[in-house]
Amino acid sequence: MVTFTRSFEPASAKQIAAFEKALSVKLPADYKKFLRSTNGGIPAPDCLNVPDRGDALCAILYGISDKREPADLEWEQEQASQWDPLPGGFVAIGHDPGGSTLLLATSGKQAGRIFFWDRNGLWVREDGHNTFPVANSFAAFLARLHEMPEEPRSDAARSKPAKRRRTRR
Repeated sequence: MVTFTRSFEPASAKQIAAFEKALSVKLPADYKKFLRSTNGGIPAPDCLNVPDRGDALCAILYGISDKREPADLEWEQEQASQWDPLPGGFVAIGHDPGGSTLLLATSGKQAGRIFFWDRNGLWVREDGHNTFPVANSFAAFLARLHEMPEEPRSDAARSKPAKRRRTRR
């Protein structure tokens, strides 16, 4: 089960409606439920799988605040659009420690799906795009968060005792 720290107070239906109106979007029911109960924060566990690419971390999910400040959904939309415009039909809902963005599709056939947008261009598909679907819904996204796997150690490393370094006196 995912737990959150550093969340805002639960958002009201009025706050959610104001956000939807300000951005001219319709949020899916499972994301609205999250905003009404948890309202953003730092998840634990925080690892997500980007299919065909690998694991990434979710540093924070945004919520709704009465103040325009970091981690506030409306403030983060402005920040996310400063350097590169957000892809059309998407809302930024979180980010990883390296500056890549978690997106919620709000229109078309993709509506409700969660995407990982590699803003650094380290993961680029064959078609040149760097946006990857990670879950079919926000609820599925939360259910898939997991602990970061430990790096596998080779059998040789497991069987050999660690060498001690000599120190001079």
